[in-house]
This record gives sequence, structure tokens and C-alpha cells, in this order.
Amino acid sequence: MTRGSIFQFGDNKVNNRPTIQVKLFAVVFIAATIPGSATIAQAPIQVPVAPAGGIDSSKMPDVAGIHLGMAPQAVFAIMKPLFPDNHPRGLGLSLGYAKFGHAPDTPWLQTLVGDADACGNNECADIVSVVFNGPPNKQGAIGLERSVNFQEGKRPTPDTLKAALLQKYGPNPFVVNNPAIMGWAYDEQGQPIVPPNGKALVQCAGTLTSGAGGGPSPTNAALEYGLTGTCPMTQADVTDLMRNPCRVGVYVLVSMNVSAQVVNGFSIKISENSEATRDAIAQQKYLDSVAAGQQQQQLNKAKQQAVPTL
Repeated sequence: MTRGSIFQFGDNKVNNRPTIQVKLFAVVFIAATIPGSATIAQAPIQVPVAPAGGIDSSKMPDVAGIHLGMAPQAVFAIMKPLFPDNHPRGLGLSLGYAKFGHAPDTPWLQTLVGDADACGNNECADIVSVVFNGPPNKQGAIGLERSVNFQEGKRPTPDTLKAALLQKYGPNPFVVNNPAIMGWAYDEQGQPIVPPNGKALVQCAGTLTSGAGGGPSPTNAALEYGLTGTCPMTQADVTDLMRNPCRVGVYVLVSMNVSAQVVNGFSIKISENSEATRDAIAQQKYLDSVAAGQQQQQLNKAKQQAVPTL
């Protein structure tokens, strides 16, 4: 049963190019773990309330001009020219679709992944992935990732790249483990914040989405079964879900690959974890209502059956 997914850039490479790995994981009955830290067993936190008027994507952090909260059509319009499909090695833009496994809804666009090679010889790479929430909530980007490998001879220094990152994401990052890993936290109005446990929380970036990775076309969509599948979601389920501190917040995490005083490449993870949590809960409530309606229809049909002769 699909319960959630993590989009992350793996260390595996094909033809010296980084690959994106999609990992599925159960999110309801697990203790919260922030990467690089001890397991956290804490009291549940409240389900985050959506901002009045919804998410303003223009105020949210972005990568390559793609902001959290952007609708799929807007993201596609940006990514299509950046990742053309006429590359000789088949690179370009890949779409991923999902649909409910036990509800009669149409498929929706769940992921967009762009793969470019400006060098043309495997020396450099630029991979961008976007994950969207599923219905019933209005769709928007809840997870963004970018992985870049620089061409030899065009690799910046760590200070040069850091200056660009500070200008883009804010002047006061949390430094995680070493100066090559930095993170930022925001509220849902896109304003930088400095939570007391921010060094741990920024590592929540990219750890939550609301669904499966997606199939290559609407007719081959990946099946999504929600948080609890065919079992109705209870308040206890929500309470357990909210024991994970990563369930709330907007985060950016950057990791640089530094060697010989230059940056070989970097990765950025950006995620709207609060929205992902609301979407996942709304999705399960919708699936529960569909299942309840189907059960009622079966009951009504049974009541209309003729009573056998006794």
C-alpha cells in the first residue's frame, strides 16, 4: 500500500550522471526521525492551519523560478523550455501521474522531472524534480529538488556559491554538520524564521510528499491509497502522524560537493511540509467518504432485495 514518498537525489550515477530515487515509506505509525539526528519520540503537534486565502506561491522559496505552491500548468510552462525532449540521449521532461486505487476519480499529474546536459558529454548535469499534492485539495507544488554537476573548468568556489545562496534564500542559514550543508526555515507566508531547533528541522526538507512517484501516463498512473488505505482514519491515526516534527514547516536544504577548493556540484531540497500534511489528511478523509458512500449504496441495494420464502 502506498502511504507516502520521499524524493531525494541519490549517490548512484548512470553514465556519470546523478539519478533521482523515489522511495516509498509508511508515515502513520513510525517514530519521527530527522536525517542526521536521533529518533525523536515527542508529544504530537497540531495539524497546521492553512493561511487565510491559501498559499501565495510568489512569496514562497523557489528553485529555477519554480515556487512552492505553483499549479502544475505554471510549472510545466517553466520547465518545458528548460528541458526540451529533443536531446540525443533521451533526456528532457518526464511526467508522472497518479490515481486513487479505490475511488473512481481521474488521474492527476503528480510529478515533473527535468534532466538536462548542457555540456553534451556527461560532464555536467542539471536535474529538477517537482512533486504536487493530489486531490481533493487544489493542486500545487509541495516539493522541489535540483541537482547540478558543474563542468570542469567552470566550477565555482564555495564562497561564490554560498554568496548566491544567501542572496536567494536569506542571510542567516543554519549550518548543518559542516559549512557545505546549509538550511533555511520559513513560515507559510514565505518569511524566513529562526526556530530554536532550526538546525534539526531544516533537515526535514524534502522528506514529505502526499503521494506516490507517479506513472508515465494517465493510463499507467501509479495507484495511491492514502494514509490508512481502506481503514478509516481515526483521531489516533492523526495524533500518531503529528508526532513527526517534520510534519510542520517550510524548508530549504542545500548540500555542496566540495573538492580541491571548488564546488563539483550541489543539491537543493525545498518542501512545504505543512501543506503536504494537510493534503494527506484531506485525501484520506475524502477516500473515507467515498468508501462510506459505497457501503451505503450496497446496504440500500441489499434492503431492496426480495425476502426469500421462509
